[in-house]
Amino acid sequence: MSKPKSEKSLLPIALSLLAIVLLALALLLNNQTDGKAEYFFARSIDDASYDCEDKIRAQFGKNLINSSYDQISSRYDASKRQYIIYYYLTIAELVDDLPTVRDRMAKCVVWERLGYVSDYTVFEI
Repeated sequence: MSKPKSEKSLLPIALSLLAIVLLALALLLNNQTDGKAEYFFARSIDDASYDCEDKIRAQFGKNLINSSYDQISSRYDASKRQYIIYYYLTIAELVDDLPTVRDRMAKCVVWERLGYVSDYTVFEI
């Protein structure tokens, strides 16, 4: 007995859909480990500060001597549902081939609902 024509044509379609779903799953798992920002719900300014610290360490690496959280300037903006976080930084740099220590300030804006740094700025003080 041979299968009806409609059943024969559904098998390649079903296999194609399965392959697409498996490919999408593989891409999703691969993207979670490639260093992109992870999203989380920032319940406090302490939670939000972790991503800011990661940004600072990523930018300055071994040149970062010290980073200090500025608890006076840092705050939660309820109207925009975001945390504005400030850090004092001490950075070792070469200026005209001479080792120099400079003070800077980092400002991070972290959205409460998404939990990632949406704005990151470092400026001299």
